[in-house]
Amino acid sequence: MESQPFRILSLDGGGIMGAFTASVLATYEKECKQRTGKGLVDHFDLITGTSTGGIIAIGLAMGANAQEVCSFYETRGPQIFPAGGGMGGWIRLMRNLVRPKFSPRALRAAIQQVVGDRPLAEAKTRLVVPAYNAEMGRVYLFKTPHHPWYEYDRDLPAVDVAMATSAAPTYFPAHHIPGRGTFIDGGVWANCPAMVGFVEAVDFLGRAP
Repeated sequence: MESQPFRILSLDGGGIMGAFTASVLATYEKECKQRTGKGLVDHFDLITGTSTGGIIAIGLAMGANAQEVCSFYETRGPQIFPAGGGMGGWIRLMRNLVRPKFSPRALRAAIQQVVGDRPLAEAKTRLVVPAYNAEMGRVYLFKTPHHPWYEYDRDLPAVDVAMATSAAPTYFPAHHIPGRGTFIDGGVWANCPAMVGFVEAVDFLGRAP
């Protein structure tokens, strides 16, 4: 048993409410840098995040600082989650009865501005990102190659993982990854992924509870 604590950052889902999470993290990171000279991600051994929390987790792990992630929600939020209202709002409401509420194009473009097309293998910390495989009818965890067993997802573009975990039913269409399957939001089973991180640390990484 090691005396050094194993720190897990768990980030919940919640759509545009991720702006609040990102703002809190940006405040923490500012304090961390003043006290230790290190970024937020340097203080955690594992990050797990679902849906909008997964987007934040991936952004941080791929090298963005917390303030950049916060700015992502401030500047791109209105394009990803456009407001309703007026005659256009009524038309969108009727369309939403038969198709997802938002287009994934704006979300993908915004995420790519942060992470580019880099694969999960380039993450700066361990990542576990919940999703649900709609074709297989089972839960799925995207993981960085932080264990000898975890090579399957190493070359997946981080943007595809972010799109998969945030494909909330009725809001965004399911996200298809060629050769892997069709995924929907991890929030259908792990909107708060704290236990996902705990199980990963204890059962797979051998850490004491």
